[in-house]
Amino acid sequence: MTIATTDTPQFLQDLPPQFEPLRSFLEANLVPYIKFTAISAGHLNSAGYGGSDWGSDPLELWQSKIGGHPYLPKGTSYPTDAETGGMMMFLMQVNCGDLPMIESLNLPRQGLLQFYIGLDVPMSVLSPEQHRVLYYPNVSQDKNDLITDFSFLAEPARSLEWYDGVYALSFSAQRDLFWNARQQLDDSFEVPEHLIELCEDFDEWILAYEEEATFNRQRINKLGGYPELHSDVEETIEGAKGHLLLELQHEFNSDDNFYFYIEAPDLASLSFNSIESYFVRV
Repeated sequence: MTIATTDTPQFLQDLPPQFEPLRSFLEANLVPYIKFTAISAGHLNSAGYGGSDWGSDPLELWQSKIGGHPYLPKGTSYPTDAETGGMMMFLMQVNCGDLPMIESLNLPRQGLLQFYIGLDVPMSVLSPEQHRVLYYPNVSQDKNDLITDFSFLAEPARSLEWYDGVYALSFSAQRDLFWNARQQLDDSFEVPEHLIELCEDFDEWILAYEEEATFNRQRINKLGGYPELHSDVEETIEGAKGHLLLELQHEFNSDDNFYFYIEAPDLASLSFNSIESYFVRV
């Protein structure tokens, strides 16, 4: 069942009377996206938390989550960095059955989507090549089918100071304008000529709303939509191909921001081999 995104964004509820002539244009240009909220579920044992075996995961292997242990069927090789050969850090996974279904986003409706990064957390910058996105169209909840011992990750986790926080995820369907990002990043976004002068004043008013949304993390973690243009985000992702698949400001270190982009034909065919990823540290 498709879940409609009918809630009116706050900025439209608060729209000043002088901008009423813009309402129809703004409503017609609302962009659907899926917001995810992270709730701390605990930690894996690692450097800094007294353990040495990369611990036990408080969540199930097939759950939507940030951090923890990934869903990995037996016989599947753990992802490694194409540049260094080292183990990649498991960033997050989405059980697609948890997602509200928004037709225009074209996200998988079942299966499990995983994101890994080849990131030396305190030292390096992530390049577009240092990532892996895996998709499992069918998900088993029989642990006999799955890898459950991840002690082989203990050493890279300690030496590279991987995040060890584990967070459960919930999802909600949202819509917003992403005014600033679309003006900066979307060449197809055009304001009708008869509204241009009024939009110059609207620019100043909507800027305060968007800055508050970014500061309060109202839209910062999402699937689809447009990225929040804070820090060096715009310069980093300016040449990104396709559309935003994932934006994550990591709960364990909110200075670390991750962006994954995919082109529409690849998403339609559920092919995740040509994704680009970017990293910004605030």
